[in-house]
Amino acid sequence: MRHARTLCMAAILAAVFASPSFAQAAEPFQIGAVNIGYVARTSRTGKAAIAALDAFGKQKSIEVQSKAEELQKQQSAFQKQSATMSPRAVVDLQRAFEKSKLEFDRLQQDAQAEIEAMQTKFDADFRIKLAPIVDEISKEKGLHFVFGIDQAAIVWWSPAVDISDECVKRLDAAK
Repeated sequence: MRHARTLCMAAILAAVFASPSFAQAAEPFQIGAVNIGYVARTSRTGKAAIAALDAFGKQKSIEVQSKAEELQKQQSAFQKQSATMSPRAVVDLQRAFEKSKLEFDRLQQDAQAEIEAMQTKFDADFRIKLAPIVDEISKEKGLHFVFGIDQAAIVWWSPAVDISDECVKRLDAAK
């Protein structure tokens, strides 16, 4: 939906700016492009955040794996012991196992939600840091619009309009 709206707006603006009456009164229409994913992966700020995300993800993975191993041990013990136990004890052990399984499922969901929340926060924070840099470069280059290469359905673009490397340099210099 967002991409369609962006493309529709770009088509409308292109039609308006291309009209003969507007073309006579305005300077040439300038468009830039930035690959935000590239800037995030290449800049020091982005690399540090990605490393923190990876470390956090590995920590959560270790926690989930540990709990999975505990659950597997509990299941093995249940299978071994159930043959020699009374029916009431088997039911109690089964309930304890089911409770542990539910806790494990919840742990997995919580870990995934925490990782996604951290990623969302990084994305928002990174865009806030990047916005003034894109603004500055756009003003210097006289750009009217800057499209996110990795966000819109761009069929073709000229590398000459890509300001990603310049964004990385300035973002790194800002530290």
